[in-house]
Amino acid sequence: MPLIDTFMSPIRILIAEDHTMLADALQMLLSTQADMKCIGIATNGHSAVEQSKNLHPDVLLLDLGLPGLDGLGVMKALHAMEAAPRTLVVTARMDAGSVRAALALGATGYVPKNESSSELLLAIRRVAQGRRYISNDIASLFVDDSVTEATEIKLTNSETTILQLVGEGLTSREIALKLNISEGTVRKHRENLRSKLGIRNSAEMAAYAIRTQGGSTQPGDL
Repeated sequence: MPLIDTFMSPIRILIAEDHTMLADALQMLLSTQADMKCIGIATNGHSAVEQSKNLHPDVLLLDLGLPGLDGLGVMKALHAMEAAPRTLVVTARMDAGSVRAALALGATGYVPKNESSSELLLAIRRVAQGRRYISNDIASLFVDDSVTEATEIKLTNSETTILQLVGEGLTSREIALKLNISEGTVRKHRENLRSKLGIRNSAEMAAYAIRTQGGSTQPGDL
């Protein structure tokens, strides 16, 4: 481990999960990681909002099926916070509608509850860095292999580059700055990508990037 890591503050994590056994298991998993610290457990949505406001976690592990106020309601409430935590949804909901709704409300990542410990820890670290993360199982909801095989779709070099940057979580403005082109040009490329790939939004575009693009876009990393 590099010397600088010794002095870095651990990732402060709030767990929002109403099933006690799972919450305890998550807390135990986090306790095994030197760079992570569980700062609280919320067993309902209202508690998740209050603890987020009071404890200022770096990452919120959020179940969508919380009682009182569900996970989507929690994200709506946190949206107005000046320094809202980055949210990694950890849930049993595996439908595309829930994923779209969560990402639209600002979730940085989305993984199923049955995800492996190693992948969950990777997801937490990616989300803490501000990088989108979605598991391959979730990404597959947005990709019809019979239509979107990479070998069957011809993209220009510019479209391929922008697709990969979308997969890394960059906004149109950030892509424009990185490539030294106008934001309007980026939006046009994204429009062309949506048309060619038969996808509707950035979440689906990023999911496609996971399944088909190489380079720095790793499986599960959005």
